[in-house]
Amino acid sequence: MSKRCWLAILTIVLLLSSCAQSRTTVTKTPTGPSLKTLDGGWVSVDELEGFINDTMQRAGVTGLSCAIINDAQIVYRRAFGVKDKSAGSPADENTVFAAASFSKPLFGYLVMLLTEEGIIELDRPLQDYLSKALPDYPAYADLEADDRYEQITARMALSHSIGFPNHRWLTEDGRLSFLFEPGSRFSYSGEGIQLLQMVVEETTGRDLQQLAQEKVFEPLGMSRSSYVWQPAYEDNCAVPHDEFGRPKRLDRRTRADAAGSMVTTAGDYAQFVTALLNAAGERKATIEEMLQPQIAISSTSMFGPGSWEDTGRDRHVSLSWGLGWGRFDCEHGRAFFHTGHDFGWQNYTVTYPDKGIGIVLLSNGDNFESVAREIVDKAIGDRHSPFDWLGYIPFDPTKIKTPPPEPVAIEVAPAILATYTGTYAWIQDGEERLIRIKLEGKKLFIADGEEWVPLYAETETRFYVHGDDTRFLFITDDSGAVVGLSLVIQGLTLPMAQKIQ
Repeated sequence: MSKRCWLAILTIVLLLSSCAQSRTTVTKTPTGPSLKTLDGGWVSVDELEGFINDTMQRAGVTGLSCAIINDAQIVYRRAFGVKDKSAGSPADENTVFAAASFSKPLFGYLVMLLTEEGIIELDRPLQDYLSKALPDYPAYADLEADDRYEQITARMALSHSIGFPNHRWLTEDGRLSFLFEPGSRFSYSGEGIQLLQMVVEETTGRDLQQLAQEKVFEPLGMSRSSYVWQPAYEDNCAVPHDEFGRPKRLDRRTRADAAGSMVTTAGDYAQFVTALLNAAGERKATIEEMLQPQIAISSTSMFGPGSWEDTGRDRHVSLSWGLGWGRFDCEHGRAFFHTGHDFGWQNYTVTYPDKGIGIVLLSNGDNFESVAREIVDKAIGDRHSPFDWLGYIPFDPTKIKTPPPEPVAIEVAPAILATYTGTYAWIQDGEERLIRIKLEGKKLFIADGEEWVPLYAETETRFYVHGDDTRFLFITDDSGAVVGLSLVIQGLTLPMAQKIQ
């Protein structure tokens, strides 16, 4: 071989070596504080924080509580944006946010602790734990003619394969019924979680808040977490904001709801996640069972019509549900995730236990989901979370958001207002709830816990509360007598609450 050929080969070898060295240096720890990513690389804290701030501003995200896990330990906590746009008050690491459906995995963990104690068995029919037949409870009277309720178990409730709708008020007739044979497929159901909560409370003789405080919040050091509102949160709490950045009324939940009443911080919730990652002994076996796939998911989307349309889109990541958590697999190993969504609140968390890397994100606005995938990718290098299945629509900078006009209050004759006073009954969160209306002077008030909040009239029959998108629509019969009250929430009309007095 000629000398010229040898020189050419040597040049190519040196170039390839140089490229390899260049690629290797990317995975070295950069100077300054930095965080691990799933591909073995790093992201500097300064770069990440700049990206998050820019992304939030671009998409109109109001506030964000963030915690990141590396090596199965919390290595980063930070809050961005504001907790209340009207006051301009910045959020910090101790600002509590609504957890929304983040409430469910933590409840699942509590149930798993009860299985360790032999109090609950995952595959024993829930009916066995009750003092009477399930349809004999007022909230479950709709099931009287369908004995399939005798089949349902805690495993079905936690894996969302129980057969119930997410919420009965989202169904056409507003009644609770089985949508499919229990255990046969996945369908996300807050109703199933609430039934399991009722069983847990009746079996233990204690309410959810007491159990969670004793078995989860206190042992894990989650001092800013609760299933019911605490007075201590008043001085540092986020309020919800709509997609236009308008603050809305904060709902201070006084009744524990395993499906969605919890409030927390990203740091507190990350404490819970790391407890799963670092479990040992019998607890480790419990967590491994919790994270095992229980039911495969083949639907196009988590909610809406797509939840009944099957597709092969997510088969490559083995999308499924465990006991309280969503599950998928990829080249980085196993992952568990959950979404959280309520009016004015949007949350996401995902963790890769084989890598010891995860992230918790809580937001007090309706725009976070549009940029969640960008932030998660930047922070931990996750590109496999099922955001399309979750229904997270990417941010569109060309979409101009024009807020609808604020409602204008009108005067309604006190004689008409007087006909609306009384008590209205409906089923919410698996229990009968009462809505109380009273008249003082020339103004209607609605009970919000122990507080009475003024109602303002848009029309003679349609009322609203300041800072709340809910509309209260009084229903009359053919004779003009008031017979019920319907709630309209962002265009959804809930089944009528019957006037009982």
